[in-house]
Amino acid sequence: MKYTLATIPNEATRALRESAADRHPVSNLEQLGVSQRLINLLQMNRINEMEDLLLKSKKELLALNNFGERQLQILFEALSKYHLVDN
Repeated sequence: MKYTLATIPNEATRALRESAADRHPVSNLEQLGVSQRLINLLQMNRINEMEDLLLKSKKELLALNNFGERQLQILFEALSKYHLVDN
């Protein structure tokens, strides 16, 4: 099943935050496997660690300059590779 960011359940968000808090092996942005351009975009907006990212809402991310639905989808797909959550 392919997810969209609009369908991330609260349980998934909670699991992602807990994984970051537990120092999950994918604990920094570089380990996600997204482009350097996307990492730079996040870092320019003071999102330097996985925890910073997971604390942002979809609305907050979309409010960033040059950040749109496509970047949001890329982030979700990268996160979903490392954090499996049952629906």
